[in-house]
Amino acid sequence: MESKFTTNFLKKETMSANYQKQARACRAQNNNAASEQECRFLQMAADLEFEMAQISIGAEQARHAREKNRLDYEIMKIRQELNPAASKGDAGKKDGDAPKDEKTKDEEALDRTARTWYKEAPRHSFEDVSGMVELKKKLQACLSDAKSEELMDYLQIPHLNSYFFVGPPGCGKTYIIEAFAHELMEKDYKYLSLQGSDIISRYVGDAEKIVTRLFEEAEKNAPCIVFIDEIDSVCKNRSLPNLPEYAANITTSFLTGFNRIHSSDSKVIFIGATNYPQRVDSAMLDRVEVIEVPLPDLEAREAALRKRFENILISEKGLSYGEMAAAIPEYNYRDIERLSTRIKREAFKDVLEQYDNQFAAIGALRSGSYQLTREKWEQALSKFKPSPKKDILDAIADWKRRNLNDDDELLDDEDVEPQQMQD
Repeated sequence: MESKFTTNFLKKETMSANYQKQARACRAQNNNAASEQECRFLQMAADLEFEMAQISIGAEQARHAREKNRLDYEIMKIRQELNPAASKGDAGKKDGDAPKDEKTKDEEALDRTARTWYKEAPRHSFEDVSGMVELKKKLQACLSDAKSEELMDYLQIPHLNSYFFVGPPGCGKTYIIEAFAHELMEKDYKYLSLQGSDIISRYVGDAEKIVTRLFEEAEKNAPCIVFIDEIDSVCKNRSLPNLPEYAANITTSFLTGFNRIHSSDSKVIFIGATNYPQRVDSAMLDRVEVIEVPLPDLEAREAALRKRFENILISEKGLSYGEMAAAIPEYNYRDIERLSTRIKREAFKDVLEQYDNQFAAIGALRSGSYQLTREKWEQALSKFKPSPKKDILDAIADWKRRNLNDDDELLDDEDVEPQQMQD
């Protein structure tokens, strides 16, 4: 059975071929003369070839890159045919004058940076996300909106949906967002994703250009989803003490770009995520819906342990996943992953010492001859230190009290069902 990735890739190839076929038909119907319609079909094919080059490797990537270049050249020739006066005007230029469309090195570097934002579809979907029922319903509503565009337009409901995911590290924010992107890409949305630190690490002045370009890309490539992790580093709270001027300028650029796609009513779904909402500018918070993603509860921790141990390492009778989950109330998914790995490594050492070879050891693990005992579990717990969370949880709670009114709609730990995921 073909994977969804392969199916989507083949679909893009078919669409590209069809667009080129329609372009040739336009040429034939227009007595072998150029037309704007022919140019549009070729441009759509070129865009698809670019997308396929970004999500493939090796010879396949090179093939689509060559095809993109070929189509770009063909489009250029058609433009010259449609507007010969523009190309003749170049003859009057003085020697050494650069063509008007020639890009500087900085512009070319920005183009290369922008291409890295386009991601292939994440492999997990909503089907792989356990729990979070209310949150999934909210996000799935975005998927159904596209089917009722006329009604949305009549009611003057903006197409732009904006969410702000708040929660401590390791609570599953990125996982659910990527699952959402997977669902959207099956409906021909593009997916732009980047870290806030990727923007802020640039030289002063470059970050503002990148932010501006990001929103331009989003508007141009709608429908699309834009996800910025660590958004607190890009849209810093301008009321913070001693905030550098360049950081405030980046925030202003960010809000300007966001307002641009909002005013144009582009079909863009914007999502930001942070562990530190108090560091984000209040003007941005006024423009988005805040969603809190809490630490996994008892049922979620139990499901996470089961996922990591079931059919791999059998627990002795009387030691249940529920009991183990109850012993780790402050753990996030990363803590559970690290604890599980430590226990498995101890089991690895034990079975190699007790059995003649690794195949006999695997047989003992499968049959239950070797088990995870209560003593081993408690010993592993006593030596393990989960990541500290009190400060960040207290900061988020304080931020909620200061910034959210009682009537603000906020998905929190009373609404979000148990999850099985990692950031």
